[in-house]
Amino acid sequence: MKPILRSLLFLLGLASAAAAANPPRFHVAPPPLGDDAHPGSADAPFATLDRARRAVRAHLETNELHGDLVVELHDGTYVLGEPVRFEPADSGKGGFDVVYRAADNATVVLSGGRRVTGWTREADGAYRAAVGRGIDFRQLWVNGHRATRARTPNAGAMLQLDTEKAADGFDIPAGLLAGVRVQPDEIEFSVLIAWMHKRLRLARLAESDLPGHLRAAIAEPEWDAVTHQPQGDRVYRERNYWLENAREFLDAPGEFFLDRAGGALFYRPRPGEDPATAEIVRPELENLIVLAGRPDAPVQHLRFEGITFTHTGWTRPNRFGFVDVQANSLVPAAPAQAVDPQYRHEQRKDRVPAAFQAATSDRIVVRGCRFARLGGTGVMFTGGGNDNVIEGNVFVDLSAGGIELGEDAARPDDPRLFPRRNRIVNNFIAHIGAEYFGSVAILGYYTDRSLIAHNEITAIPYTGISQGWGWGNPPAPPDSRANRIMHNRISNYMRRLDDGGGIYTTDRQPDSEIAHNVLDGMRTPDRNTRAGGALYPDQFTEGFHIHHNVVSDAIRWLFIWNPNIRDNRVDANYADTLAWRNDGTNNVVEPPHLAANGSWPEAAQAIIAQAGLEPAYASNLIPGSPSDMVIGSDDLEVQLLSGAWEFAAIPGSYSALCRRSVDAAAVARWSLVVPRSARYELKVWRTKDACAARYTIADAGRVTTVTLDPASESGWTSLGEFTLQPGAKIEIRPNAENAARPLIVDALSYRRLRDRP
Repeated sequence: MKPILRSLLFLLGLASAAAAANPPRFHVAPPPLGDDAHPGSADAPFATLDRARRAVRAHLETNELHGDLVVELHDGTYVLGEPVRFEPADSGKGGFDVVYRAADNATVVLSGGRRVTGWTREADGAYRAAVGRGIDFRQLWVNGHRATRARTPNAGAMLQLDTEKAADGFDIPAGLLAGVRVQPDEIEFSVLIAWMHKRLRLARLAESDLPGHLRAAIAEPEWDAVTHQPQGDRVYRERNYWLENAREFLDAPGEFFLDRAGGALFYRPRPGEDPATAEIVRPELENLIVLAGRPDAPVQHLRFEGITFTHTGWTRPNRFGFVDVQANSLVPAAPAQAVDPQYRHEQRKDRVPAAFQAATSDRIVVRGCRFARLGGTGVMFTGGGNDNVIEGNVFVDLSAGGIELGEDAARPDDPRLFPRRNRIVNNFIAHIGAEYFGSVAILGYYTDRSLIAHNEITAIPYTGISQGWGWGNPPAPPDSRANRIMHNRISNYMRRLDDGGGIYTTDRQPDSEIAHNVLDGMRTPDRNTRAGGALYPDQFTEGFHIHHNVVSDAIRWLFIWNPNIRDNRVDANYADTLAWRNDGTNNVVEPPHLAANGSWPEAAQAIIAQAGLEPAYASNLIPGSPSDMVIGSDDLEVQLLSGAWEFAAIPGSYSALCRRSVDAAAVARWSLVVPRSARYELKVWRTKDACAARYTIADAGRVTTVTLDPASESGWTSLGEFTLQPGAKIEIRPNAENAARPLIVDALSYRRLRDRP
């Protein structure tokens, strides 16, 4: 061979080796810069994530990986026509990952929503837009804020059933639906039952045997679900309820109604909103990312980083209702087709789908992403899944749960269905369960060696962290073990439902641990509740060591109510109450170290300082919602500390119903959803002639008092700029000279001014 030819072949070999050692980097950008006909280079990027996925698959089919293969998503919103579906052939290999990540300093949004435009004003002040016949959805976001589905009574108030369920439905006051056109399967009966929230469609109205009442007959399959299916046949008398989804209910600012038959959407604006210029988005897709693995071929070695997932929906309740067993595990729409001996009750339950839906997927990383304005769940792993990491994400404004791992498979046919060694760490979760109150921030079914650590959870309707399933029937499989719940901060929880806790467990999980967590503010709707506690080992919990946790402002610091809860050790905990219950068997339970007058000992202060987001994550996370966070009068952050209160319709208010005091001892508090230290401007909405009020802003040991004079006009009034940290609280009380006048709690807004003080 001639020397020159030999040299050329050598150089070609070097080039080939370099190409093999350095996988290609693909780029994606929205049009007009991006185009799926492009090669996917930095100068000529693809337009869609799915086109990049196909380019990755083509490369993987003919090349080995000698490093991570990266797809960079550039700044912009990507409106998806369908979920992006990843299959086993899309997996990384050779120990290397395929990485889908936002480019440096880019804001990358995957949206399943559609803009609604073309609004016209109706005679009654509502606005109307055509969306097309057959279009179906349950959520609407206006300038990034969730609208309320039209309901009666308005948000904040509820009705109470005065009879038990009857032969085919519920007896309700006849005047409740006076003047309302009741169309079959459209109006929803939403009722709260202890730890469950059921949404049932009205099939028809009929005569009632009870004077002054009508029979609200419930549609099928919901009626069968609440009378014959698991956990359905419960006592309904004296339960709270409301009715939802009728044009006649559209009477308050921030409410919407979808006329599906007519293809029209109606919305009543909040103060300051103009539908003609507002960004109004409805959901179209249920999922945004789907990982479709199988037990014999999992999807694996993928990373998703720095991406915002937004505007998903879910319409199953519009067709089959919503009857939950617990934690959004639903009686199936077709029970006869869901018989499966692998599952509890030998019945495979339905689930609320997730924006990021992963089936049988291993070594998947979801890091630094934001999940906001969703009509379902945030992240869900089912069908097993090993060594996955969900880390450093933000979950804000979700209809359902935050993170769910595993499923109700106590007797899996294939051990591959059991999730193992998964890590859920340093996530910020707030405002989940906006539509389905039984939602849990972090839920693990039957799992092996899960780590749930350093998460911050606040403003939620039910339980913060729930680990385990089954309640002893059937017994937990031996693989359910060694789960650790460590260094989490959970506050302002149990706001809508009963019989839950900050950290809740069930069934046997040997060698498991709950330690160094901080639980503050267990606030059930009924302060006299008989069930639940900050730390709640429920039926058949066994094998836990529960130690060095700090509990404040809870009905009970510990709740062990049944003899079948056994062989757990509870010691070295701290609490500001001695209220507890221990009716278990062979548990070693030591009373907590009691905080005297709210003063925590040094060891408890150390636990508090180390719980929640670790510094590297706390300094980087920001909410996944608009920069101006708004708390309405009925939102989860509002707490009534003293005095007697009522809901009232106030002219010029921001909220549909305001809280109004009825005595001079009134004090209320907002607990802010602030994931990191930053500079914020605080504003309150005040109606005309509102009394003088005193606001106390407490943050990180600093207390500032601001007094506002009576309001001359309705609108936003600034309290000033403040450096706020996680746990910041604001109290409102009447000013001294106005103590006899009603205090009005309407809306509060806080807007981040810059990332650091």
